[in-house]
Amino acid sequence: IKRLIVFWFPFSCSFLYRFLHTGVMSDVHVTEHLARIGILLDYGRGRLLFFNAERGLVLFTIRHKFTDAAYPAFALEKAGVLTLCTGMELPEFVKRS
Repeated sequence: IKRLIVFWFPFSCSFLYRFLHTGVMSDVHVTEHLARIGILLDYGRGRLLFFNAERGLVLFTIRHKFTDAAYPAFALEKAGVLTLCTGMELPEFVKRS
């Protein structure tokens, strides 16, 4: 994966998450504000998953054959707070897949 960009847009009754990867834009609409978004890299199976960390629902999945090291990078477009939590227990839906 060369680069993946995720945008978040709040609307009056829903929220839009826009994923941009290799020139392809994918939109995901949710009706609740997500306080925590989980990101799981399954290097061996070639999957990068974004999920609602409180409910365990997958928002978006990218399939990619990884051949080199993966380096995460995070940035905010505007001033704000970004908290990264590592070492989370694997969600049940991941253990079953």
